[in-house]
Amino acid sequence: MNNLENEDYLTGYHCDAEYNEQVIPENQGNALIEAIPDRLNANKLYEALYSAPQYKGDVSKLDIEDRLALVQQIRKSFWLPLSSHFYRYRQYYNMLKIGYQSRNPYSPSYNRQYALGLDKVFAAGIDEDGRNIAGVNHTAEGFADIGLSGMGKSVTNKRILQLFPQVIHHKSYKGRQLTKTQVVWLHIECPSSKSLAQLSRNFFAAVDKALGPGANFYEKFGEKGGTIEVLAQRMVKVANQIHLGVLVIDEIQKVHRAHSGGDERMIEFITELTNTIGIPVVIVGTLKSLYLFKSSLANTRRAIPDSYVENITDRMVEGEVFENGEKAITEWDDFIEALWDFQYTLSKVPLTEEFKSLMYYHCIGIPDIAVKLFMHVQCQAMVNGGDERITESLINSVASKSLKLLQPMFDRVRRGESAVLIEFENVELNWTDLNEYFKNAAHRVFVHGKLAQEHERALQQKNGNSILKDLIAFASKMSNSIEEAESIAQKVYDSSNGMGDLNSMYQHVAKMVMESEDTSSRSQKKNKVTQFPKLKKSKGELPLMEVSDIRYIVKVGEQKKMSIEESLFGTGLIKDPLEFVH
Repeated sequence: MNNLENEDYLTGYHCDAEYNEQVIPENQGNALIEAIPDRLNANKLYEALYSAPQYKGDVSKLDIEDRLALVQQIRKSFWLPLSSHFYRYRQYYNMLKIGYQSRNPYSPSYNRQYALGLDKVFAAGIDEDGRNIAGVNHTAEGFADIGLSGMGKSVTNKRILQLFPQVIHHKSYKGRQLTKTQVVWLHIECPSSKSLAQLSRNFFAAVDKALGPGANFYEKFGEKGGTIEVLAQRMVKVANQIHLGVLVIDEIQKVHRAHSGGDERMIEFITELTNTIGIPVVIVGTLKSLYLFKSSLANTRRAIPDSYVENITDRMVEGEVFENGEKAITEWDDFIEALWDFQYTLSKVPLTEEFKSLMYYHCIGIPDIAVKLFMHVQCQAMVNGGDERITESLINSVASKSLKLLQPMFDRVRRGESAVLIEFENVELNWTDLNEYFKNAAHRVFVHGKLAQEHERALQQKNGNSILKDLIAFASKMSNSIEEAESIAQKVYDSSNGMGDLNSMYQHVAKMVMESEDTSSRSQKKNKVTQFPKLKKSKGELPLMEVSDIRYIVKVGEQKKMSIEESLFGTGLIKDPLEFVH
């Protein structure tokens, strides 16, 4: 019996192996891959992830205590799948199969590892070509899911994991005996202010919990002492023995650096599992866990596989209102519209744009806070009595009380100090460091939400002079007057201090140039900009590119320090290749 038996470990279902035909040649003939259920399509995935309070009756017939109890179910039961959740599912699905490609139980090279001894394989590490001493070049991938507290990272990963069987029992494969137990996934949480040694013990306890009665890995390995290296080797041995598909380490920010040998040792500990024996590892944490990547970034990147992906998620973005009055629909709109349906007050109030904006103002796009505020508002309306109607004044009143401690920080965010949210997580990392990390990271980094906008603006501000010159060059292609082109480009640039959306800036330049053609003689125009060098048109220049022109999209992407692929992906002209992998 281990001393962690009261810990809460995420568990899933067991099943007997059923083998599915594989399209990808590298996946064929591998029982561990073929036993993974077929991929869910978008509709089935939405149905599997979506959850909501189940009550469908007439709330007007219920007393106040029952209605107050229904409100309490919202936070527990409401979950809306978003586009980012579909992306995570694809990451997990493909990562599992790719990770098993180099771990075929019938592969001679894979079984050679056991003949040599896993301790020896682990201690030897990998060569320059990524092969261990048994000659296996592991295909494992991994990713990090890092984001602001309250964005639902942990819940998202847990819900997606439970779409897969946790344990698959093999008996035979294509007429050959195959008595193996395959643990598809394992989820462990880091204990507060503890060491990597304690994390290892949690791993063994989680294995026992997943396999059920009879498993005693904690007793055999967890209760023994040893250095971090020894514990890591034991984890390797057990992970191979149970044919682990992916290890998810949640709340990584809780691991105490002082007890773990420093930042780089933590990264090494995690990546050794991936590099040496091919176990995909996913780390989940708040922005505070960015300290893992602060020190010695160059050294850290050398430890991270090329296939590593980092997802950094900030708060939701509120829909922008365009000049024509139309509004861009964002995940915030989808989220608040779905949440608003669960009103248990006597009067059900329709959701208006004013309510959307007010809720966003008070929760600044953090889903967990939005749900709590919505619940508190309903409860207050019920306690107040009368028709129990949600009003703007009621939302303001409840927010001023229930979110009182958060208001000083939120006020700074509303004034444009988005980096304060990083400070709130007690991260010893300033905005400049973070941007430098994004720009220099050798692995793929995807930034979502408001943080992505701020990062893009920081890069844009740095390249302000280059942006202005490109605007002038763009305008000069449309105008017969270089002076006019300079003036228009300067006005558009100054209107946002060079911080506007690049596509919008180019569109405004084009619009102003075309409008100027209908005015009186250009000689009567004022406010010409002469401080910039005049750009002469070269002979035989290409015709003006439209905003939808791929060349134009790539050009704009260059200003954002984006690759051609990223530019085209952002406009929807190309799809995520992972979407087509089966």
